[in-house]
Amino acid sequence: MVAILVATVAGALSLFLAVSVLGSLFGEARIDPHGYTLIFGSMMLVPTSVVGAFALSFVARRDQVRARRWTTWSALAWVVAALALAGYALSG
Repeated sequence: MVAILVATVAGALSLFLAVSVLGSLFGEARIDPHGYTLIFGSMMLVPTSVVGAFALSFVARRDQVRARRWTTWSALAWVVAALALAGYALSG
């Protein structure tokens, strides 16, 4: 239950940060004139996705092979997507 709660909270926070970073990146300049949302949102997106991916790997029981495989690939995709978004946003 704790793993589900941590993964859900980290997922919601990662989604919020990703939307904020994308809004700052592609939105109007008056929304984020100094780029603080872009910088700090990208920096916080990576740790929240890593924590969520780590917790996601504990959601399925050991005897559920298909569920563990699904959570492993989902966690990997989550971290790769967060790293790609943060790298693209911070590349200038």
